[in-house]
Amino acid sequence: MKTPARQSSGNVQDSVYTALRKSIINLNLAPGTAISEKEISLRYQVSRTPVREAFIHLSKEGLVKVIPQRETLVSLIDLDRVEQELFLRESLEMAVLKPFISRCRPAHISELEEIVETQIAASGRNEFINFINSDDRFHRVFFEVAGHQLGWEVLDSMCGHYHRVRLLTVWLNGIAQNIVGQHKEILTDIKNKDLHGVRLKLNQHLHKLHTEEKLLREKFPDYFASPQGTNNFEVDFGGFPLFPSG
Repeated sequence: MKTPARQSSGNVQDSVYTALRKSIINLNLAPGTAISEKEISLRYQVSRTPVREAFIHLSKEGLVKVIPQRETLVSLIDLDRVEQELFLRESLEMAVLKPFISRCRPAHISELEEIVETQIAASGRNEFINFINSDDRFHRVFFEVAGHQLGWEVLDSMCGHYHRVRLLTVWLNGIAQNIVGQHKEILTDIKNKDLHGVRLKLNQHLHKLHTEEKLLREKFPDYFASPQGTNNFEVDFGGFPLFPSG
């Protein structure tokens, strides 16, 4: 059993981590922003230890880049990582659709309809974070009804880069309205128990980011990491390799 002091310390560490992660994935801390243990500890009025532990945790998720003895930076959005997180999201969500459809009841459909209405209202007020949170809630219902809440928790903890890209997309004109329209189409197929239709529309819904990637890079160029594949240490000095004499 933990002592009260240790329990309190753990709660502080969790609180700092949760607050920092929320600020990063909601873009309150923009990609590339420098943050320090001293700054964060003063802001949250805690010691540096829970801040340091939070930085380590966030670094493992790829949300911050810790440069020892220098600085800590909010990670730029890595589109290669976004692609991997999208693969994880698609794999798990497609897997829960069959049990979701079989267990879905009128009350669940009503819940999804209410979520769509919440999204419409958030879009009308340009409340983009609320819009994305409602979007998450719409998809989380699939996992909950299917009995696979753990799957959603895994996605929520692993898809920070994907979340930031989704938030950026709804700042583009017309994207939020498109998302609402896609949710309505998915709902129609859910009501008809059309598993094939739901899978088809969900696939199109999840992969819409591919068509928006170029627009995002043009509008937010400083938020994205350079494409991988360039190695500055692969330099050709000419001549021939030297082999030891036999």
